Amino acid sequence: MIAAAILCLSAGSPAVVERVEAPPTIVLRDAAEILGTNLELGEIAEIRAENAAIARRLETLDLGPAPAPGAVRMVKRDDVVRALRAAGLTGSPTGQLVCRARPRVEILAGRELEDAARNALMRSFAGRDVEIDVVRPAADMPLIAPAIRRDLDVDVGRRDLRSGAWSVPVDVRIDGERAQTAWIPLEVRVFERRPMATRDLRRGEPIDASSWTLERGLVEASAPPSPDPDLLAGATCTRDLPRGTRITDLDVRRDPLVRSGDIVEIEVVRGGVRARSRAVARGQGALGDRVEVQSGESHRRLVGVIVARGLVRVELAVSPR
Repeated sequence: MIAAAILCLSAGSPAVVERVEAPPTIVLRDAAEILGTNLELGEIAEIRAENAAIARRLETLDLGPAPAPGAVRMVKRDDVVRALRAAGLTGSPTGQLVCRARPRVEILAGRELEDAARNALMRSFAGRDVEIDVVRPAADMPLIAPAIRRDLDVDVGRRDLRSGAWSVPVDVRIDGERAQTAWIPLEVRVFERRPMATRDLRRGEPIDASSWTLERGLVEASAPPSPDPDLLAGATCTRDLPRGTRITDLDVRRDPLVRSGDIVEIEVVRGGVRARSRAVARGQGALGDRVEVQSGESHRRLVGVIVARGLVRVELAVSPR
């Protein structure tokens, strides 16, 4: 080689000497603290490599799951060698024969789990008058500290949104992977403004505006629904109702204001235009019910809402220009 260099110099050309990249060094530590759910080589060993890409691959080499909180995982040099070979990487670990890997532990307060479950349920009941309480305090949860982030995911499910006992799962995710699930017991109370009798009402007595008022009351899951207050006018009581009693659908009877075959007046509304004509009812219903009517002239069938005895309002869509 010396002779070749002399020949090159004598010929006036510079010598070209290729530089050989030094192999990376992997020095196993005696002990290490782990972040996240997976153990990476860079957490338990000091790595030096001239090639930045190779150094990054070695640092992020996956050595399997991290130990659980309170546990220790003994990682041997042989374990590292096998992982290197499986990943197609070269290197000869030095340093300690075994590294004791422990996870860094963080405590997730039970109150955070409760708040996550309650807030998710409150969003499901958005727009309604509801009270939600925790039945039993959630225990604090020891968790592996995340390398990137920790998230709380809540799936309320597709249950009917009503009063009663709920058990809401809160998934704890560490760096995107589910670590644990906590079930939070909650008690839900739904309230609505419902019609209440303002005086004693007798069976068969008609209900008028002075017979009831709207008051806030608990909606129990098994209780019958309350009637639409707008539809109480003209209804009659099916049983005696003491003053202060909540009026339900079972307590009132709405007599038909339109019967099949009746000649009714229809009010046709399209935008700001209103017109009236006569039609034949092809069904029956009480105040607020929808009924089909047939025009006597064109025999056209329309569907409208009963707004008074013998009067049906039909709303037609305005055609776009």
